[in-house]
Amino acid sequence: MWKQRLAAYVYPFQHPAWGLAHVRRVLEMSLWLAEEEKLPVDQEALVAAAYLHDMGSFKPFRVKGQHHGHRSAEIAEQLLTKVGFPCEKAGLVKQIINGHMYYSDPEQGNEARVFHDADVLDCLGVIGIARWLSIVGLDDLTPDLPSAIRLIERFSQELPERVQTETAQKKAATRVKEMEDFLANLSEESENLQLL
Repeated sequence: MWKQRLAAYVYPFQHPAWGLAHVRRVLEMSLWLAEEEKLPVDQEALVAAAYLHDMGSFKPFRVKGQHHGHRSAEIAEQLLTKVGFPCEKAGLVKQIINGHMYYSDPEQGNEARVFHDADVLDCLGVIGIARWLSIVGLDDLTPDLPSAIRLIERFSQELPERVQTETAQKKAATRVKEMEDFLANLSEESENLQLL
């Protein structure tokens, strides 16, 4: 079956912030949001998008100067064909992937909206904190601990307004509170973040 072939293909591409654990969380959150919002979705397209939405950030797919989301969408159809995914759904998968980034405005399809919200939610809360701290020194986004903390603070302020569904807005509020508590405690224990 194509799902097993796709999972096996993606398995070697491990990363602490956007590896298979992230894939699973985003997929499960997408399905949960769709259920909560009572939105009909193509689950196969969501599964395929979950596995492929960050592939453009990995060698051999990464292209310098090109955003990983757009690169992931570019390569999706070819990868899906290799694993036997229904070709008539490849366009929907590409649409989902193209709209997944937090700063994107996804097209109005149910799948793109819930997937976008799920990916944004995975940048928030304690899981978001864990993700950003896990890549300190591994990524230009977080070259050191202070930059990771600034990113966490920025995301706690900016990302909640990026989610579109009411259910995601409620979940985002809870996760922002987790981040604010973390940042307040960290500030208290590090002389206002001066001793990081």
